[in-house]
Order: sequence, then structure tokens, then C-alpha cells
Amino acid sequence: MQVLKEYKNTALRGVFHCFSGSLEEAHEIIKLGFYLGIGGVVTYKNAGLGSVIENIDLAHLVLETDAPYLTPVPHRGKRNESSYIPLIAEKIADVKGVKVEEVAQITTQNAENLFSVG
Repeated sequence: MQVLKEYKNTALRGVFHCFSGSLEEAHEIIKLGFYLGIGGVVTYKNAGLGSVIENIDLAHLVLETDAPYLTPVPHRGKRNESSYIPLIAEKIADVKGVKVEEVAQITTQNAENLFSVG
């Protein structure tokens, strides 16, 4: 984090891949202009990531796989793949109390903005 703080007022942007930190860490990352990459870990019962996501605006999230690892429930233990992204979106929608379509639309827009596509 200290190294990234040196670039706070630059064009440097990116994703904190496979984010699984605390709410405080999430806020610090967001202040630096980075997105939080949320993958299968959010579906794990004891991961605690849901309580962090609950307090983060969707505008700061992108969905990702960590293929071939960290497969979301109910496929945990199997090889991860991008076709499981909807499971991550469903979990986030449940935690945030919004429709899965809203999660999909916002996180897709975030990824398009980050990577300058779309």
C-alpha cells in the first residue's frame, strides 16, 4: 500500500486481484483509485468477505475468477472457470439486496472503464 500511495495522484489504476481484505483495507484501496476484484471467495461461508462487500458501493467492484483456483460454491474444489462468474454476481446481489442484473451491469461497466473497452 505504501508504494501505491506514492502514485495516488497519477493515472495508475488497476484491480486488487482476489481481494479478501478488511473493510478498512477496501476503503484505502478505493481511495487510491483501484477496483476490488471479487471472485469465488465471496461465496465461502466463513470467508467474511460478504460483510465487507455489503459496505462497498458496486462502483468499486469487478468480478473475476482466479482460474483454475478459488472456485465458487457449489463447485468448490473443482477447476474454476469463467462460466461461474454468475454465481459470484448472485452472491453479491444477495449480500447487497439488489437484483443480479444490477450487479452484472455495474461491474461490467467498471471493467469496461478500467480496460477502456466497450
